[in-house]
Amino acid sequence: MIHPFAEYWRTRRRSPFTLLLPAWIAMWVVVAIATRPWRHILLYATGWTWIPALLLFATGFVLYAKSGSGFSAKQLGGLPEIHHGNRDQRLVTDGIRACVRHPVYAAHLCEMLAWSTGIGLAVCWGLTVFAMITGTVMIRMEDVELEKRFGEEYRRYRRNTPAVLPMLRSKRHDIRSRLSTNGTSVHYEAAEERVWQITISNLVCIAEYTTAAGPWADDYFLVFMTRDELFYEASFYSDGRDVTLESLEMSLGCSLRPELIQSATSSSRVLWPAAVEGKPLFIGAKREAVNPDIRNLTQQRQL
Repeated sequence: MIHPFAEYWRTRRRSPFTLLLPAWIAMWVVVAIATRPWRHILLYATGWTWIPALLLFATGFVLYAKSGSGFSAKQLGGLPEIHHGNRDQRLVTDGIRACVRHPVYAAHLCEMLAWSTGIGLAVCWGLTVFAMITGTVMIRMEDVELEKRFGEEYRRYRRNTPAVLPMLRSKRHDIRSRLSTNGTSVHYEAAEERVWQITISNLVCIAEYTTAAGPWADDYFLVFMTRDELFYEASFYSDGRDVTLESLEMSLGCSLRPELIQSATSSSRVLWPAAVEGKPLFIGAKREAVNPDIRNLTQQRQL
């Protein structure tokens, strides 16, 4: 209710919570009524399951406590996303957020898993699964919003920090990737080492694709296909992505506009050339086959 309409909420003079809070409570009531017929169904009833449940409760409480450290109350409540005139635009990447991007979601997950594990009710497990699915979508929407607000700074942070499962090692290794072009070729580097280099004149297709690995792993990529049917991949969150795409637009005389930023499933889409723009690059979620329309491009000897 918030992130897809963030711009709308910001245009409102009155606080959006005058509408969002009643709507939130109404959803509780609707879900309670909808799940009432199954409230007595037990999947199991054993006392020992409260042992892991208590550990999950404790983990959730620790995450809640650490989430508030170095984070203002307005940020914790989401005001920068929706409140008119709010200027609290600081990106916090230290403390618990050096290990996980969304510690509050991680805490929510721990608490829901704790209740479900301990009590064994089918309806609790069902709501937990539902929350995990919707949470994944919400995290992706929040990432889009934060990337718009903080640009390259947030892309770098997202690339090196998991969304929900905290990194347990004490020191993070900042593995950066960079996409660049000199006007005649495209270069991709990771950890300051050249991964691949292709000439622009050898390109026949540029596409985007996502996997279902997010939000716990990199799940969004750009794909560059050459005349010899080789595929070169680059993380969508690479440094220099926007500048490189703008340069390629000028070189190829086209418009490269990725549209899968909110995709939470495996999907692919051609960005260029215009003749096949919008078509899927791969047939099937596991990328076993290339779209025949795209493969035919390799038989053409001109851009």
